[in-house]
Amino acid sequence: MTATPITQEARSQHLQAVRQRLVSNAPLYGFLLSPSTIVRSSAGEVVLHLPLEASHVNSRGTLHGAVSSAIVDFSTGLAIASHDLRDTTGASVDMHVSYLGTAKVGDTLEIVATAEKVGGSMAFTNCKINRIDGDDRVPVSMGRHTKFVKIGQKKPEEKNQG
Repeated sequence: MTATPITQEARSQHLQAVRQRLVSNAPLYGFLLSPSTIVRSSAGEVVLHLPLEASHVNSRGTLHGAVSSAIVDFSTGLAIASHDLRDTTGASVDMHVSYLGTAKVGDTLEIVATAEKVGGSMAFTNCKINRIDGDDRVPVSMGRHTKFVKIGQKKPEEKNQG
């Protein structure tokens, strides 16, 4: 028996729902990432745009490192969800972020998050954050993120309770 292929429409609708749930339920994501939009997706990859606002920058007026880390966490979770339309995006185990350039208020970031491998317990992901400059993409940050993704099994007594 073969699995039914996932349509692009189903993937897009699912990712929009996961994105909205994350932004609504996590105050940090709501504060920093509610202006983000998903511009395209495929199995294991999500591309977002984020227009930078005053809340995204440091005292020097450039993208704050903590915001870059939040972007990596958020977007790689969406890449994991895009892999097989799971509802959960995992818990961080390890994250490395490299800061390569700058962006300022008014710039738009293009975020490309890829789930390189999604296994039964762990997912290994990458994220590239670029500043859009006309037709060019200027590197700002990149991250590698490992997440624990094993979905817990209900105990037998919990299964009967719904």
